[in-house]
Amino acid sequence: MKKPVLFSILAAATLLALSGCATWEGQDFSGDPTSDEGITAIANSRLNEDSMTARATLSASVENGLATLYGSVPNEATRQRAIQILTGTPGIFDVLDHTRPG
Repeated sequence: MKKPVLFSILAAATLLALSGCATWEGQDFSGDPTSDEGITAIANSRLNEDSMTARATLSASVENGLATLYGSVPNEATRQRAIQILTGTPGIFDVLDHTRPG
């Protein structure tokens, strides 16, 4: 009696798990549904986690895929690295550089 009950439970769990897979099939996820606020948070997190840009006083804001970089940088290499990080962030298509030496 225990085997049919166990089999029924396992079969139901398997079907339930596989039914969730069907909802993903055929959907296009190439577009990034992340909001400007979410992209801004990711961009600033990446700037703060990078060993080169973390030493600078930088922040970014994103609006419709356009990132604006603010702050001061110790040198040109740090500025270029910050721009590289932002352009490599999903959802950012262009960067306006408003940094200053410092």
